[in-house]
Amino acid sequence: MSASSGDGGRLLPSTDLDAFHGSLAQALHRAEQDSLIRFASICLFKVVPIIEVRSGCTVDEQVTEWLRSLEAERETLTEVLRSLRDIVERPASESVSDELSDACSMAAEMVRRAFENGFRIREWADWCSTLVLDIHQEFDALLHPGDNGAPIFYPAAERPELTPMEALELRDQVAALDLLRRGVGSDQLSAINEEGNARVASALSRIVGWC
Repeated sequence: MSASSGDGGRLLPSTDLDAFHGSLAQALHRAEQDSLIRFASICLFKVVPIIEVRSGCTVDEQVTEWLRSLEAERETLTEVLRSLRDIVERPASESVSDELSDACSMAAEMVRRAFENGFRIREWADWCSTLVLDIHQEFDALLHPGDNGAPIFYPAAERPELTPMEALELRDQVAALDLLRRGVGSDQLSAINEEGNARVASALSRIVGWC
């Protein structure tokens, strides 16, 4: 489902949406394993602020630094995921507002999915991609509510356009996979990683301030 921007913000036309989603699906399908690990790490780094709000504690600095560095090692990723699982398996903090419950659940689900039977890195990276896009859509609905002050959600068939934050995230994902495929643009990749984390943290700060 898609959310209304509510403030007249530009929504990406459905034709552009199809092009970007098609590009993303193709890029995920042909990505090599090391690229998928780094891509999934970028997705995880974006939801670290949400995991911290949900748990009421700070993620271990070593975990944060590994996600920031984008080192493509499956063994290290496993250690990072175990550390994050220890956090998300704790009861959610009582201070978490109802408005953030869906986003917190999606961030936790990204971690839990990595420990399911039959785990495959490609399927998990695809799942992380989808959940992060959904989180951005959720944030747009919370930041730009309808006239009555409540978030507005639309079934995809009724409002297929991307919301503003969702469009930024989709562009970032397509760009990151392209850079990883070509093995170039490490500075650009780091910028995408840092900006994605900062974007989520900023939106989260605004939402928490209003709740």
